[in-house]
Amino acid sequence: MLAALLALSLLLNPIAQSIDSPWYAATRLPARGEVTFYGAGVMETVYHLRLERAHVPYCDRPACVGYIATLRPGDLGRKVWLDVPGIGIEGPFLVVDYAAARDFERLRRRGLIAEVDYATAQRWGMRRPAYDVIMLAEPPLVMHRQLLPLILVRP
Repeated sequence: MLAALLALSLLLNPIAQSIDSPWYAATRLPARGEVTFYGAGVMETVYHLRLERAHVPYCDRPACVGYIATLRPGDLGRKVWLDVPGIGIEGPFLVVDYAAARDFERLRRRGLIAEVDYATAQRWGMRRPAYDVIMLAEPPLVMHRQLLPLILVRP
């Protein structure tokens, strides 16, 4: 009886169906959630420290549009793109930081997927977290939030 109830709860609860990878593994992308931002100069300091210690590759602006922290150390050095409602798709962002293991579960339950650098937050006009942001592993071929006109060419 208990097994049947557990199976039924898994079928009815889509969150429980998604088996999440452990804290130390890379984030499964695409991921959707909340994005906040670091204070002025903090992310750049982290980037330069990680660069000195060879934890991340060199990817200064404009090659990377900014820097980002995710929840998992498995993302360190990875490039990601963000699709932000009302702004569109930007990237690549270089992952230069990650959440502490003790904070991971709390932040994951909150729905946080990343934090961007202060310059990006200013460019986007952020005053509070952005919600429903999609983090992508590569730039999309078609920007799904922006529709482009179809032009037919006849011979």
